[in-house]
Amino acid sequence: MKGYFTSLSAFLVAFLLLILSPCKSEANETYIGNAQQQEEELAIGKVLSVGKEQLNRELLKGTGMRSSQQIVQIKVLDGILRGRTFEIKHEITDNPAFNIKVAPDQEVVLAISKQANNQSEISIADYHRMPVIAWLIVVFLALFLFFGRMQGVKALLGLVVTVLLISGVLLPLSMKGVNPLLTAIGICLVSTASIVWLIGGFSKKSVAALSGTIGGVIVAGVTAQLVIWLAPLTGLSSEEAQILRGSVLVQSPEFYSGLLAAGMLIGALGVIMDVGISIASSVAEISKTNVELSFKDLYQAGMNVGRDIMGAMTNTLILAYAGSALPLMLLATQIAPNKLVNLDLFATEVASALSGSLGLVVTIPITAFTAAKMMSRKQS
Repeated sequence: MKGYFTSLSAFLVAFLLLILSPCKSEANETYIGNAQQQEEELAIGKVLSVGKEQLNRELLKGTGMRSSQQIVQIKVLDGILRGRTFEIKHEITDNPAFNIKVAPDQEVVLAISKQANNQSEISIADYHRMPVIAWLIVVFLALFLFFGRMQGVKALLGLVVTVLLISGVLLPLSMKGVNPLLTAIGICLVSTASIVWLIGGFSKKSVAALSGTIGGVIVAGVTAQLVIWLAPLTGLSSEEAQILRGSVLVQSPEFYSGLLAAGMLIGALGVIMDVGISIASSVAEISKTNVELSFKDLYQAGMNVGRDIMGAMTNTLILAYAGSALPLMLLATQIAPNKLVNLDLFATEVASALSGSLGLVVTIPITAFTAAKMMSRKQS
C-alpha cells in the first residue's frame, strides 16, 4: 500500500535526520547585498514573555497591508548566543500561512543574522517541531516492532536501505545533474531485492514476488515516461520544482521531466511491492496446504487473490494521490473542465496515480504465474 510504505519512509527519513543532524540547528549562509555580507545561524530559543500586539501604522499607511508587532522576550538555548536573553520585535501579518504565533514557555527556531557592525539581528523563523516529531517516531517504532517482532525488524531494515539509497544516491547524483530516472530505476531494483529477501528470505516466494514487482515497476516507469513525452508534462508544475530550478539546480527541462518520472516510479514502488509479496505469499501457503495442486490451480488461486487486492489497492493508490492534492481539487471546482484537464499540475497528478495503478495491475498476473510455476509439483 502506497500510503503505508510512504509513511514508513517518511518516519525513517525523519528518524535518520534526527540521528545524523547536530544537536544545534546551525546553517551558516552568506548573503551579499548592498556591498555587505551577513552570516545567518539558526538556533533554538525559548519564549519568556509576549507583549500585546500593536498595529504597524507605518506599514499600513505606506503599503495598505495590515500587520501587527509585539515585543517578545526570548532566551537563546544553543549556538553562539547561548544563554543570552533578548527582546525582539515580532511581526504578525494578515496572512496565516506565514504567521508564527508564540506563547510563553514555547520553543521556536531563531534566525540570527550577524551584521557588518558585529551586531546580531534576531527574528523568529519557525516553530520548533522536532521534539513532537521525535516522540511520534519513537511511539511508532515501538508499536511497529512490538507487533511486527522479527518481521518488523526486517521490514525496517529494508526501508532503511531504501531511505539511504534515496538520500545517499538519488539526491546527490541528481544535484550533480545525473539523469534522475535512470538512477531511480537502479534504486528501485536494489530496494526491491533488499526488502523482498529480508522479509521472505532466499526462497521461491521471494523470487516470485521480486519478478512481479520488477515487472510492475517497469510498466509503471515506461507508462509514466510515455505520458510525460506525449502529453507533454514539464515536471515544473509544483512551486518547489520552480524554486529548485530558479535558484539551486539550474538544469534543462528534460532533467525535470526525468525527475518527475523518477518521482512517479518511486511513488508506485511501495504499492506494487506490497501486491507482489501478498500474492506470492498466498500462493506459497496454498501450495503447502495441498501439494497436489497443479500449476493451473495455483495460478487461478493467485489471480483470485490478486483481483481482490487490485480493487482495494487501486483505490488506495488513487485516494493517496487525491488526499495529497485536496487544495488542487478544491481549486478545480472553480475552473472550467476543458481547462482543468489540460493543466500541467492536474495532468501530473492523474498520470502519477494511473501509471502506478497500471503497474499494480500488471504485477498481479506476473507474480501469480511465476509463483504457480515455481511452486506446483503437478504440471497441467
